[in-house]
Amino acid sequence: MLSPILSLENPIRVRMVSAYSDGTIWFSFEDNIGKFDQACIDGRSSSITQYRLFDQARHPNFPEAVLVELGSFEEGIIVSLVSCWLGSHTPQETGITEYGWQLICDTLIRIGTRH
Repeated sequence: MLSPILSLENPIRVRMVSAYSDGTIWFSFEDNIGKFDQACIDGRSSSITQYRLFDQARHPNFPEAVLVELGSFEEGIIVSLVSCWLGSHTPQETGITEYGWQLICDTLIRIGTRH
């Protein structure tokens, strides 16, 4: 069962990063006592929540997805974790293609914007 990001205890690590063909990227997190969470950034170009962050789900369409408020603690934690993960790894170390790596970076910097 997933736990909200605020219920995970430090240190929290990024376990996995992946994406859907619609442009949505998702992240899996784990703390030292075994609690898990997943979060995603809506990458769907036709979505009213494009580039918004969701907690507790890999995709905004999942019923358990919780829209994260802009500027919230949850947003700060998730963006910080993913940014640190990106800064401490290379695409080759993670097995992510250069295209996938760039998609993650480009989507992350667009959180809260609309096209």
